[in-house]
Amino acid sequence: MWKFKYIGSSSLGDEAAFSQPSFNAAAWPEIKVPSHWELAGFAPPKYKRVDEGTGLYRTTFRLPESYQGRRVFLRFEGVLYSFEVWINGVNIGSWASSYNPATFEITDSVKPGVENLLAVRVTTRSKGYEFDENDCWALSGIYRDVVLFSTPQSYFEDFTARTTLEPDGSARLNLWVQLAGITNPPSVTVTGQLLSPSGKVTSIGPVAFTVGSGGDAKGSASVNIGQPQLWTAETPALYDLNLSLQMAGEIIQQIRERIGIRQVTVENGILQLNGKPIKLRRVDHHDIWPQAGRTATEEPLRRDLDLMRAANINFVRTSHYPPDRRFIELCDQMGIYVMCEVPFGFGDEHLTDPSYQETLFTRARATVRRDKNHPSIIVWSVGNENPITPIQLETGREVKRLDPTRPICFPTSGSYFAKNYQKFPEFVDIYSPHYPSASKLREYAETLSRPVIATEYAHALGLAADRIQDEWEIMYSHPRLAGGAIWMFQDQGILRSTNKPVDPNQPTRYAWPDALHFYDIAGTDGVDGIVYSDRTPQVDYWQVRKVYSPVRITERSAEVGPGTQEITLHIQNRYDFKDLSGVTLRWSLKTNGIRLQSGVRQLRAKPRGEEAVAIEIALPERAADSVCTLELECVEKAGLQIYERVLRLDPKGKAGRTEQFTNSLPSVGKLSVEEEAGVIRVIQRDFEVQVTRRTGEIQILTRKGRLIVSGIYPHIGRKFSMAEELRTKTRSIWRGAFLRNPESQTTEVTDTSEGVRVLVRGTYRRNDAPEQLIAGEHTLLISTQGVIGVTYDYAPTNSQGTFLELGLSFVVPVEMSEFRWIGSGPFAGYPGKDQLNEFGVHHLNLENIRYQGNRRNVELALLTQPSGEGLTIAGADMDVGVEKDGESIVVSHNALVAGRGNKGVGPETELPAAEIRRISGSFYLMPLGRVWPPLLTNWFGGPGISAQPQRPFYHSYDQ
Repeated sequence: MWKFKYIGSSSLGDEAAFSQPSFNAAAWPEIKVPSHWELAGFAPPKYKRVDEGTGLYRTTFRLPESYQGRRVFLRFEGVLYSFEVWINGVNIGSWASSYNPATFEITDSVKPGVENLLAVRVTTRSKGYEFDENDCWALSGIYRDVVLFSTPQSYFEDFTARTTLEPDGSARLNLWVQLAGITNPPSVTVTGQLLSPSGKVTSIGPVAFTVGSGGDAKGSASVNIGQPQLWTAETPALYDLNLSLQMAGEIIQQIRERIGIRQVTVENGILQLNGKPIKLRRVDHHDIWPQAGRTATEEPLRRDLDLMRAANINFVRTSHYPPDRRFIELCDQMGIYVMCEVPFGFGDEHLTDPSYQETLFTRARATVRRDKNHPSIIVWSVGNENPITPIQLETGREVKRLDPTRPICFPTSGSYFAKNYQKFPEFVDIYSPHYPSASKLREYAETLSRPVIATEYAHALGLAADRIQDEWEIMYSHPRLAGGAIWMFQDQGILRSTNKPVDPNQPTRYAWPDALHFYDIAGTDGVDGIVYSDRTPQVDYWQVRKVYSPVRITERSAEVGPGTQEITLHIQNRYDFKDLSGVTLRWSLKTNGIRLQSGVRQLRAKPRGEEAVAIEIALPERAADSVCTLELECVEKAGLQIYERVLRLDPKGKAGRTEQFTNSLPSVGKLSVEEEAGVIRVIQRDFEVQVTRRTGEIQILTRKGRLIVSGIYPHIGRKFSMAEELRTKTRSIWRGAFLRNPESQTTEVTDTSEGVRVLVRGTYRRNDAPEQLIAGEHTLLISTQGVIGVTYDYAPTNSQGTFLELGLSFVVPVEMSEFRWIGSGPFAGYPGKDQLNEFGVHHLNLENIRYQGNRRNVELALLTQPSGEGLTIAGADMDVGVEKDGESIVVSHNALVAGRGNKGVGPETELPAAEIRRISGSFYLMPLGRVWPPLLTNWFGGPGISAQPQRPFYHSYDQ
């Protein structure tokens, strides 16, 4: 806890002498260091652009006795945005690069045995502060550790460890050491040891030194390492490098660094590690947490990386600055490739001003110096989405001079890259365009001669992370496309409070842990992660996990019969370096969710290879009337499940699920038709259908009058996601779930040999553009079996803009809270997200955060009360959407569905209204009571069971 004073300007006024020991700061409040003054309540937080302000900090400290006779240093790991430091009233220096550390020697300023005053002035206005503003919260203050440490009078100033691989399979460690404070060069010796992961010791030294002026000495050494254990993200083998500084035969200082033996190269336009091409499955990551802001500790850092590894992510871009140093250390240990970024995010207006060249050099040098020995860092990125200017390019050259062993790139916005990529000189090793379309990616793969990393792609906004699946397959299949990074890993929300409780029945832009607290994501600016701000995985997290999986099973279904038989699986290994010998395939044969058989198989496919695995199963005769599945899980040696696939087992020659269901239902007697006051009633034993002749309004009720279905209408769209709402600013998108109040309406009721047919024909006008129309008809065929066959056939007329969905909608009461289906699940699915879900019997409660959205490849769906009363929807390969709408649930049968798109970008699969000629489909409805038909009980387990909802939030966006 430090004494602190916030001033909302750059003028100190009465506090100008705050750095002097005589200044009385007893009345100042306190602030925790590290932290942000905005999150401590001293100023309002802003997004992207920071307010002008000054923070004055004071604390005292005593030197440990062990520091006597030694040099004393003070290191600031990170201060937003610039700062100046005093010790006991003496100015010891300043620094103006928020994400780089700064170290000051304070030996002559501190006093032993007494309290020393440390005073720091932090300002948000200094030359180049705009470079440290980013697409994130613009928080301020001393947000990383402040470290006091000591060294001998002569000490290690710096060292560089680089490894290269030799043709004979050995490796060479090249070491450069810089010493400071050398007064007696002949007596100086540096030796070392390299300890391998398996415990083997390699001796290093003595290092040969050349002594320069000012007490500095530089030396180098080289050592050959036979049979090295190479570092990759798949095999993160770390060596311990121990260096000892001796003077006159006495060891006066020892340092230890964990290094990896590996080599990054670009060969024929392909990015390689250790001589092999690699694929980078990655995300962009900000250091930002809801309560701590940018202040990082090991637990949340490790949690983020654990979540990434569990999602099969192997590469992180540290957007848009060097992260907390512990993050890089954990990437070394856990096996995560890193693109570390030289920090200049905003501030493009300064990049044509030569006076800012040294500012950029300072940032480049500090970034490389801190992190150059980390094996996880395989690429340096220089700035973010900046224009090509002389000082920007010269900064890139400086990075290459400082570290010629790693490639560099300039992350570039997509449109700018397409027009200017030829201007990048040869020293820019990697092209890094942002947000390319699938067609543009294919073009780059064929035309560009350098490796391509899409440093940002598939920009998530809310739950709209489209393009991941299709674009990753393009990246994986083309050698020059090394990979890409999804923007981004987490929502950038900070925890805020309010006195007005949120209404969970109304839409919200935030995620609320309770009624009075929410994660502020600055409108839609910071809501672009695949996990929520508190790291709860979103649907798109699971999409990424499936798409990035290093193990793939090709098959999705198999035709089977009763008895013993073999099912052959083709398994891909998408690892770059390791075979699948440590991966176990677990399998379970199930009918209606009940396990009949199970087993394990050890996989063995070589890196980027494939193998066939045969599994013997035995199905009983009754399986033909069951939901049969072969459930497969791929589990790493450490126990992490990295992939799953559920094969739908189709009985040979057996009717489809809908046909089985409808054929199993007996007739329950004749139907009667009545009409009174313009309302037609078609009465069946268990329910009745009411049709208002004038409007075509249809309702389905129980015989006791309880509403089951109301309003069957043409379906023209879904509830907008944030990304879709954003697109309405530049595109005309049809809004709403359905159209009602038809013109030229006709209602016909006909008694046929198959049952009673109800036809509703009409013309429906677009709500916000009445000259645009949808016209056609829908028909209900009510049978004596209690099944209602529904068909529809519509066509747009003079329609413009785009649709999100097209089909037929109806509304059910909100009490029908249990949603069960046979098909793909458990998550909502859309075009471009076909890899996310698996076949099976699924069950969600209305309160589940995953409830809303479309379910695809649906054979049968139930919407019921917990008691079982409700509705069956049956059909072939259906897309069924469910949305909560106040006290109702809108259910849609979709003939056409668009993808969800990304922030500011439409989906790859769109529905342009002018190109739609026909909207048609068919399905069955059947009201249900508390006793279900036997087949439904067989498949779903019967009524009376409520799904336990997953509710990580009291209320949340897109819910």
